[in-house]
Amino acid sequence: MARPRVADDEQLLAAAQQLLYEVGPAEFTLARAAARGGVSAATLIKRFGSKRELFLALNRRWVDSIAPGLAAATAGHHTPMARLRAAATWGFDDLDSPPDTANQLAALALDLQDARMQELLAEGWRIVTDRLTELAREAIDAGELPGSLPAEQVARILFAAAEGIRLTWCVRPSGSLVTQAGADLGAILTALSTGPGSAAPIEPRAGGQR
Repeated sequence: MARPRVADDEQLLAAAQQLLYEVGPAEFTLARAAARGGVSAATLIKRFGSKRELFLALNRRWVDSIAPGLAAATAGHHTPMARLRAAATWGFDDLDSPPDTANQLAALALDLQDARMQELLAEGWRIVTDRLTELAREAIDAGELPGSLPAEQVARILFAAAEGIRLTWCVRPSGSLVTQAGADLGAILTALSTGPGSAAPIEPRAGGQR
C-alpha cells in the first residue's frame, strides 16, 4: 500500500502562496516553500519540479479560483448594480498590507517576462472582465446603468481602475486598501449610474462584504 502524502498539493500551494506574498519572488526559494509546507525540499521538487513550475502551478491555482471567488463575492446581493460593485472590489481583502501588495506586483512583473505565465495572467484577467461585462450588461438592462456606454467598456474601466488602485496604493499606501478600493470603485459606479437614463441607486455595501 502506498504511503499517504504528508501534505497534498493544495496545502503546499497555499503555503507557497503565503510565503510568496510575505517575501516576494526574489527571496522565495524552494527550500523555504518546502519548510513552510512542512515537507522536505526533495518532496517539493518531486511534486512540482523547478521554481518556475511551482510558480506556474500557483498561477493556475489563481486562475481556477477566480470564477468561484466572484460567485461567492456576488452571492446575496439583490441588484445587478450591487453585484457589479461586489465583483469589481473582489480580490482586495488579501492585499491590505503594503508589503503583500508590493510582493504581488513583483510576481506580476515575473509573469510579464514568461510567455506561459503571461498566458495564464491573460486567461485570469479575461475571466474577470468577462464577468464584469455580464454584470454591467445586467445593470444596463435593469435600468441601473445608462446604455450610453457599452457593457464591455464599463468592465474595462472598472478593471483598469482596480489594477491602478492596487499599484498606486502599493507605492503610496494610506489607510486601508480595501476601504480605498470600495470608495473609489463605488464612486465610479455612482458616477456611471447617475448618467442619462439611469434609475436605481447602488445597494449599500454590507460591512465585511467583498
